[in-house]
Amino acid sequence: MNKNFILFLKFLLIILSIVSLGRGIFNSYLYSHDFQYSPAVMAWNGINHYQYILNGGRENANDILMLSQNGEYGQGLFILLYPFTLLSWTYAKFTMMLINVFLSFFLPIFLSKKFNLSKEKTFFLLTLFLVSTPCRNVIGNGQITFVMLFFIILPFFYKQIIHIILSGIVYLKYNIGYLLFLYFLSKKEIKNTLYSSIIFILGWLFYCFITNSNLIINFIEPLKVTFYIKTTSELVYGLSFLKFIFYNNSYLNFLILFLSIVFSYLFLLKIKNANCNLIKLSLFCLIILIFSPHRMYDYILLLPLLAFSLKHFEKYLISKLNIFLIFYIFFGLRVIKEFNIDIDTNITIAFINIFIFLFLYISNYFFFRKRIF
Repeated sequence: MNKNFILFLKFLLIILSIVSLGRGIFNSYLYSHDFQYSPAVMAWNGINHYQYILNGGRENANDILMLSQNGEYGQGLFILLYPFTLLSWTYAKFTMMLINVFLSFFLPIFLSKKFNLSKEKTFFLLTLFLVSTPCRNVIGNGQITFVMLFFIILPFFYKQIIHIILSGIVYLKYNIGYLLFLYFLSKKEIKNTLYSSIIFILGWLFYCFITNSNLIINFIEPLKVTFYIKTTSELVYGLSFLKFIFYNNSYLNFLILFLSIVFSYLFLLKIKNANCNLIKLSLFCLIILIFSPHRMYDYILLLPLLAFSLKHFEKYLISKLNIFLIFYIFFGLRVIKEFNIDIDTNITIAFINIFIFLFLYISNYFFFRKRIF
């Protein structure tokens, strides 16, 4: 390419990165809808927020939960958020924003260094990520998906016990973390399965202790809240098309959950022994996006595939196709939203996204199967 064009493109990406980052920071100040501050405050005041929601607390005029902080996460998250509960809401969401901004730079740079991307490709990975809608949404919504992606990455590169234990933090956002648990099982790494469960189990026990909750009942309450919250249960994902065929009830929800776990495990078996950690991590994240419910901010899980595709951009045609489809997810969906279409719950858009994720998984698996598996 012409050097002047490359310089112009770099300058444009820097400007767009600043604008996008600024917008995300501004939105975090205005909103931070999903930062689970108020459920954590409730828990540390001895109130079981799951029971509060299941008993209709969110429908009350004096609802004490803020914004869309529905607390449909593992119990340990609200234990780990204790330092934030010592702050006012304003300072707590500001602190979370700083963490997310730091990780928005750290994660692309970390992946670039791990896979020896050139400085130029590192620049494009970083700036394209910062400009993307999912990245901006994580920051603006006060989401924890950056944190989860960091802990997903850990066991793919570090095998020490402490890293395995810390990786279990992803279990607290179970629509992402469930696959790491299955990954350890698929590799018959029983010790790692147990080590990675320590934080989840301790968090569950301590939550029950401070809220005086029944251990058995509380264990499944996060899942019950997920099915109870309408905005969450309406999300479309891999096997949720069954809801349009059969009568939708709690039994069907659990059947879909069971089948999603089974299919996720089968897809995992195909990639568990891949020699290249970057493609394995990329396909791992695609399985998560296919078989569990997500909103736009979780699409940052495409970052490893973007890094892999940039690394092999000149070498493989499929890398160019990957980037084209990732661009649709990162930028095209934002254009669609301008037509007043809810890109998280619109059935047509959701199934198109799932088809794209499935296509990316299948095409990359078969293309690289004989090369690096």
